[in-house]
Amino acid sequence: MSTDAATPASPADDGPAPEARPAAGPLAGPTAVPVDSSGGRLTARLREARARLEPERPSIPAPRSPEGVVPPPVFGRGAGAPSADLVKAVEKLLTELATLEDDTRAPERRTLVRAVELAAAGIPDEGWSAELRVDDEALAGASELADAHVTAAEALLERLDREDRGGPAVEVDGVVTSLRVAKMVLDLESFTRRR
Repeated sequence: MSTDAATPASPADDGPAPEARPAAGPLAGPTAVPVDSSGGRLTARLREARARLEPERPSIPAPRSPEGVVPPPVFGRGAGAPSADLVKAVEKLLTELATLEDDTRAPERRTLVRAVELAAAGIPDEGWSAELRVDDEALAGASELADAHVTAAEALLERLDREDRGGPAVEVDGVVTSLRVAKMVLDLESFTRRR
């Protein structure tokens, strides 16, 4: 009785190891979708809200005719799909926040983004703006900018609540809270400078 049949073949005998062979077909899962890395903390939450607006679509195999031909899909809005103008409203705010967080050449934008970052780690100590060399005008401009974005985010949050979109509303509520806290940090810093 030979033991050759029971001996497993070595990788050299059978080509590269199975994990080293390229997979056939398109990539599946999250790696198949390109990830937009623009923006920062606020943009990431809005991007998640936008993703949560899409209704879940079950994977159902397409029916075949007796000849084996798959009929073309019927395109249209699925049950539970958000209205087009609601999607546009989320995408508009998403674009505005991505621009805010990516384009920090203006001192008030840079100051607001920094205040959001500082507030995420806890309320910063008095005098943080002096350490970062932020002037009074940049503090005031950043507070006004935060106020404008809070107003837009609150309006979107109210609409999501009205249309019973709980998942996206949670993410937008996080944006509203972050902007409110950042505005409070900016206003407190301005107040301490005037004392």
